[in-house]
Amino acid sequence: MKPSALRIERLLAKVEAESRARPRRYCFHFDEVAEAEAQGLPYVLVPRELSREEWEKKYALPAQASVKRNSLPSAVG
Repeated sequence: MKPSALRIERLLAKVEAESRARPRRYCFHFDEVAEAEAQGLPYVLVPRELSREEWEKKYALPAQASVKRNSLPSAVG
C-alpha cells in the first residue's frame, strides 16, 4: 500500500518542523568564551589552527648549536 501524497506532505512538514527546533551548536576559541556567554549561546571550545611558524615557536625544542648532525667521526692518525 502506497502512502498518499497528502500523508507524505504531512510527514515532510513534521520532519522540517523538528529540524528547525533543534538547538544550534556553535564553536568558539578559548579567547571568545566571554562573547559566547554574553550572547547566551551553547558553545563548544575548539583550538585555533596555528601556522607552521606559530607551531614551531610554541612546541619546538630549543636548537642546540653544538650538535652536528650526519657527520662522521674524524679520523685521528
